[in-house]
Amino acid sequence: MDKVRKDLTLLGGLLITAFLFWLIPFLLNIINKDLPATVIVYQDGQKLADYALSEDQTVVIPWKEEGFNLLLIENGRARVTDADCPDQLCVRQRSIGRKGESIICLPHRLVVEINAKEERELDALTY
Repeated sequence: MDKVRKDLTLLGGLLITAFLFWLIPFLLNIINKDLPATVIVYQDGQKLADYALSEDQTVVIPWKEEGFNLLLIENGRARVTDADCPDQLCVRQRSIGRKGESIICLPHRLVVEINAKEERELDALTY
């Protein structure tokens, strides 16, 4: 009888643990659903500004006295359209619009990053 009680206790504990592993991501998804997507701009490791990804706008980001980056936020995407850095790699990067994507300009020490709710898109399908 004692062995059956231990088995039932173990089974109950496993069921509760499995339920919690299902419930926590579900609740986090509900909490994060209404958070707006934002574009966060960092320069020299310091946060400069937040911009709503839903608002179309053009932002000039100055670098010291003579430099600049031109950030275009349009149709839920952000991209650097112009800069006076020598390599122009930030201008050649594609537009960003999903969580975790970023545009980096090393000469101007600039990072443009998307902060948004987690998207549930399939990246790959495995059989």
